[in-house]
Amino acid sequence: MIRQCIYNKILSKQMRTSFFAITKLSVILLFILTTAISTEAQEYATDRLFIKEYSKTKCRSLVEEKIKSLKINRVMTLEQEDFLNQNVWSKLRLKLPLSPGEKAHLRKLKQKGVYSNKLSTKNIWARNAAKFKELRLKCK
Repeated sequence: MIRQCIYNKILSKQMRTSFFAITKLSVILLFILTTAISTEAQEYATDRLFIKEYSKTKCRSLVEEKIKSLKINRVMTLEQEDFLNQNVWSKLRLKLPLSPGEKAHLRKLKQKGVYSNKLSTKNIWARNAAKFKELRLKCK
């Protein structure tokens, strides 16, 4: 009789632990299923418009950042090169000392001549304006 009581206690204890394990597992499974189902929200027509406008705005901000960085880049213009040439020749005529950069520029001028493939400021502005317009049009 005592053995049977002990056996019944052990059996009921095992049943309780297995029951709790099954209930824990079912609760976890139920939680996972409810979170998976609840993530499917109702989509409204305005949501798509918002996402489309958001992506356009994001594109525009990226393009404006790129344009800003392109505006910072400086390119030597035809006018600046002419001014540098005049400065070097006038210093040479007046027998003033030339800086190392001016000496290198003078050597280059003597070897290649006064030919320049630089663009004028007006042409650079027009080229940049066209490039910036093209970049902005990609976001429409």
